[in-house]
Amino acid sequence: MEGPRERQSARVSLTTILWLRFAKALAVALYASGALGTLVARDLETRRRFAYLLAGPGFGLAWIFGFLLTFATGRSLLSAFILISLVLSMTSLQGVLYLAGADGRGGPISRSLVVLPLVATFALMVFRPSF
Repeated sequence: MEGPRERQSARVSLTTILWLRFAKALAVALYASGALGTLVARDLETRRRFAYLLAGPGFGLAWIFGFLLTFATGRSLLSAFILISLVLSMTSLQGVLYLAGADGRGGPISRSLVVLPLVATFALMVFRPSF
């Protein structure tokens, strides 16, 4: 017997799911470009532009489209890879905001806190492992 989640996900067309995946990929690209731009910017004003105008909106859109995809596909938000991805992506965003917060920030540890969680999140979303 199928439950309400299975019936709901059956109503969402494959085309809708593909458009949501495409939109999420664009949002992740927007976030990644803002995060990487924040890392390579030479002055504080440029770092802030990358962080606040690209990374922030890209992060928010990626989460919105991710939640919509979760709903559309009938996946549980409590899946281990989703929960780990939420923590890792938030860590990456905090690293971006830390770098954009003041001049003189940008050592190897703070840069690693942007890049490593971003790459790990991307890998989790692509491979969707079951733990």
